[in-house]
Amino acid sequence: MKTIGFCGLPNSGKSTLLKLLTKTETLIANYPFTTISPKLARGFFISNNLLQLHSLTKTPEIRPAYLNFLDVPGLIRGSHKGLGLGNEFLSYLRQSDIILEIIRNFKREDVIHSEGEVDPERDILLIEEEILQSEKKIIEENLQKIKRQPAKKDLAEKFIFILDNLQPFKRFPELKKDLKEYNLLLTKDWFLIFNGDLKIDKKNFENLCFKSIYQLDFQFELELQENRELQKEYPSQVNDLLNQIKKDIDLIEFFTFTDEITQSWLIERDNYLIKSAELIHSDFAKKFKSAEVINIKQFLIHKKNWSELKNLGLLKQVGRDYCIEEGDIIRIII
Repeated sequence: MKTIGFCGLPNSGKSTLLKLLTKTETLIANYPFTTISPKLARGFFISNNLLQLHSLTKTPEIRPAYLNFLDVPGLIRGSHKGLGLGNEFLSYLRQSDIILEIIRNFKREDVIHSEGEVDPERDILLIEEEILQSEKKIIEENLQKIKRQPAKKDLAEKFIFILDNLQPFKRFPELKKDLKEYNLLLTKDWFLIFNGDLKIDKKNFENLCFKSIYQLDFQFELELQENRELQKEYPSQVNDLLNQIKKDIDLIEFFTFTDEITQSWLIERDNYLIKSAELIHSDFAKKFKSAEVINIKQFLIHKKNWSELKNLGLLKQVGRDYCIEEGDIIRIII
């Protein structure tokens, strides 16, 4: 499963978001560098489809799919020079497959801002400058090494291409596979989330490098989780956010169930059935013969058990090259 790394200034809400999405206990305080080491946690994806499926299967156990989130130390002005926890921050962030940039959009006197006043646009520019300077340094260092290796001429040309086209909010996803071993931040997919309830026009940021832009009041959501009276009046938006992130990073959900467990899985769109078999269990891929599939929409309409669905001809018999679709329920035959 891909890992989504949190990028942001100190006190932007990274640790709060991690707690919201993963229900893990984490230190949240009103001073910089509360997070001094990376923290990886799972955010369970409980969809309405999974709950509806379980209402019919009534298995003793339900296992939701999950997304991986990585909280890393905050970035400050001069991080690319090693200030604060800069070098550590950037190395941790490179371990992520996807970057979620968190920008503070709330005012609280008891929560200091590393730059003084709250200014989302300035913070976005600051982060971008730090990322660019860090990436430029890494590219130049590696370019000096590979220039002395004739066999890596094509690789050198790709690095030179990036340097020649380096500018704020320019990304190079087309070079992700070619430069995979260097784990460059500039080849990853970037997303943006504003933390807080201050009015902001997200359209002003749509033409930057972010594939999707979200807004959520982290502190209010945290209070909501801990206050049942508030929950009666205000619905939480956390699961909606998880659903939207899942969609925006191009994942689809499929399902399996036995007599004991109803389970959902996340997989990248346009994957073959054999990949889902590997995800469920390595033996399923090795011993795979065929599979039976029905989409959850059909399953919920007919409300029949598996044998009845088969007798009615509603199950598709598919092979390893079947392309998984959103909402498929799969039973693998080995």
